[in-house]
Amino acid sequence: MDKDIAIKVQNVSKIYKLYDKPIDRLKESINPFGKKYHKDFYALKDVSFEVKKGETVGIIGKNGSGKSTLLQLITGVLTPTTGSIQVNGKVSALLELGAGFNPELTGIENVYLNGTIMGYSKEEMDKRLDDILSFADIGDYVKQPVKTYSSGMFVRLAFAVAVSVDPDILIVDEALAVGDMHFQLKCIDKMKSFKEDGKTILFVSHDIYSVRNFCDHVIWMMDGKIYLRGNVLSVTDQYMDYVKSELEQVDTPISGERKNGILNIDAVTILNDNDEEKNKFLFGENIKVVVDYTLSEKLPGVIGGVAIFDRRNSYICGLNTKLDEVKLPTSPGSYQLILQYKNMNLLPGSYFIDVGFFESSGIVPLDYKSRIASFQIFSTHYMAEGLTLLNHIWNYKKRT
Repeated sequence: MDKDIAIKVQNVSKIYKLYDKPIDRLKESINPFGKKYHKDFYALKDVSFEVKKGETVGIIGKNGSGKSTLLQLITGVLTPTTGSIQVNGKVSALLELGAGFNPELTGIENVYLNGTIMGYSKEEMDKRLDDILSFADIGDYVKQPVKTYSSGMFVRLAFAVAVSVDPDILIVDEALAVGDMHFQLKCIDKMKSFKEDGKTILFVSHDIYSVRNFCDHVIWMMDGKIYLRGNVLSVTDQYMDYVKSELEQVDTPISGERKNGILNIDAVTILNDNDEEKNKFLFGENIKVVVDYTLSEKLPGVIGGVAIFDRRNSYICGLNTKLDEVKLPTSPGSYQLILQYKNMNLLPGSYFIDVGFFESSGIVPLDYKSRIASFQIFSTHYMAEGLTLLNHIWNYKKRT
């Protein structure tokens, strides 16, 4: 394998035998004619890709698409039915809750158990223990059996162990969604430092905003295969369109709220140039979106964003302070974030607004509210078709 390649997956399939009844397994094993009583289920089918050293690759897809199976194969928890996987470097993984930990052992005993699995001696883990316990910050619970832990406590200890062994390749599978906000920020800082140090990261998440802000490339898994791989924005845009179309088929609106208490969106108001609250605007008018929010704790950085969608849930435009290099206050207090759209050229129709705040990397949401406000655009005459009116000039000339 090329020395610049961290992970090479080649023609990998993982097949499970599914039996209608438990006794069918026995019938199949003793049948003299080799009759099959099972159906083959492909959790993965002929998957191939490479990850270069130092890359951060996001893996997205619906539940059951093969993401977790793929990671378990890469980490060696599972073995492929066909194909091969080559890994160049030491791997540390934070998979689904429970993986790699013995529930009957205490937290400290599990720390040493995982160190042994990773190839470290007791003396080497002794040197790391204080850092692990400090990072996990679960107090005396570390002396209790892991089966008594909450999911948040488990993630704290599991992540602390995963990053303490200084791996070449870090694999994280959705686990960070369980921890509290402060711990998520601590984990993200650690992952960012890993990325800056040139380590390879595989990051599985259903949070497309996190994937967009953290990953270099994206793999979209569907039905056990790689459906698409490439540029973060291109792949995630197509994935979000796919998810929206799926939701529309079952008549489920796209909405949601993600918050943690450190920052709260208090109100969103839509104003005209005279600071009058309105929800109907003439085509070409200026529109001002005012977001009242409260920050209760000091943070190293805050990102605010506003997105516009049409009534078909098409993503019209998303702006945020990170992209425009605008710095927001980081000290506790009550604030207003004001965004003004100049000469709004959206064509007549109804539009909806999402507002969100994120920590400095744009990965962890502080507060996010979907469809929190709406407005309408109207016109005195018919102008064009579609979503927006583009500046244009018509002309003609006679052909010679």
